[in-house]
Amino acid sequence: MNLFAIEMKLFWANRLNKWLLLTYLVAGVVAISLSQATYERELDHYQFAEAFYQNEIEHYQEQFDKQQLQLGYMGYYLFHPVAQVPQAWSALFRGERDESANHLRVRLLGLQSQVNANALGNTDAQRFGQFDLSFLWLYLMPLLIGAMTINLLADEKSSGRWPMLVAQVSKGTQLIFRKMAVPALMVLTVNVTLLVLATWMTSVTIDSSWLAVLLQVVLYQLCWWLICGWIVFLNKEASFNYLSLISIWLVFTFIVPSMAYLYQIQQQESGKDAAIVFEQRQYMNDSWDKDKKADFEAYLAKFPQWTPTAPLGDEFDWRWYYGQQQMSDVVVSDLVEKRYQSQLASHQQGQAFSWFSPVMTMQYSFNRLANSDMLANVDFNQQVEEYQQSLRNFFWSFYFFDTAFEKTDFADIPSFNYQPDNAAFIWQGSLKLLLLSLVFGVLLWRKVSAFHER
Repeated sequence: MNLFAIEMKLFWANRLNKWLLLTYLVAGVVAISLSQATYERELDHYQFAEAFYQNEIEHYQEQFDKQQLQLGYMGYYLFHPVAQVPQAWSALFRGERDESANHLRVRLLGLQSQVNANALGNTDAQRFGQFDLSFLWLYLMPLLIGAMTINLLADEKSSGRWPMLVAQVSKGTQLIFRKMAVPALMVLTVNVTLLVLATWMTSVTIDSSWLAVLLQVVLYQLCWWLICGWIVFLNKEASFNYLSLISIWLVFTFIVPSMAYLYQIQQQESGKDAAIVFEQRQYMNDSWDKDKKADFEAYLAKFPQWTPTAPLGDEFDWRWYYGQQQMSDVVVSDLVEKRYQSQLASHQQGQAFSWFSPVMTMQYSFNRLANSDMLANVDFNQQVEEYQQSLRNFFWSFYFFDTAFEKTDFADIPSFNYQPDNAAFIWQGSLKLLLLSLVFGVLLWRKVSAFHER
């Protein structure tokens, strides 16, 4: 029997190792199941909203058949559902989906008031977080690796077996690395198993993204394996090893992310969303007391494509009302653009901090893959803006040009079709993990060299 097989047998003879791996595997299956259930509930919610919308359309079609349809009121009361439809990987990596509104119902009024007046995601999920596969890999995997490797040398020395073991091999470092390789291989096997199970239990498919996730998991595990190896070759007592691992884990999982969060908060101006809503609504409230004809002329000057329209009379006119609603969006457009730039800057700042934490690096990579990060939220809001403009173009063609609305026009009402922006995510994250692994690899190499000299 070769030496590696002996180490494998010794590993499985340890009952704690069996229970740790089994618990880790079961926790992974539970995480996948819970995330998939959340994913399916989200899809069901969107389907319900779409069914409700179609019922509303049928109601207005019935009014049309009875010659009771008032197109101005239809534009005001008809809510159009828009949703940031979750991607397959978001069933495993929830990311920031629960921190922002990803499903709205918009109508032909000022868009920014509608967007900013909606509840921001699932407040319960924001409070307690989501137990998904990324949580297992990011936070629990390092602890599992450490629990099975961190005291390999300390335990052998405290039991008095180390001199006897070293006498049977040419180099003691080879023995330690062989002992560390076995749990690393077992953890990797469980991780691959979880990824395969996730593919079977969810709509994730084996493609380039699947291989990219596998690569990131391997690199992340390698990084923590090198960290544990460095601590092992510090050649300290077990209590010191545990304290060192927990300290490094806390720095990477809490301290660096917390510093990044505090820095991002300091760079942002609070209350901007409320200011957008206030200024937009204040503009509309003031419009009722102004010269409506002058405001309407100003609107047509701003949007000359609607210029060939009848003059405004003294009675209430939907053209003026909807024109002022659009102008209220124009008034706050600079604030909205600043908010987008602030969000993008915040994301870039977080990326910069992630160079100092493999946990943040993996989190950003997974969130980008699942289209569940801040970039996805900004892109979704911009797509909603484009969609509402298409609704305006559709209804304005009837309001401004006095075109008769026919029953066949119901089928031409624009619908929202979310287009995810799944930009390449793997290379930057992989580079960061490689560099972090290189740092700890150098530290490990120096300690191994010093260990040889003793």
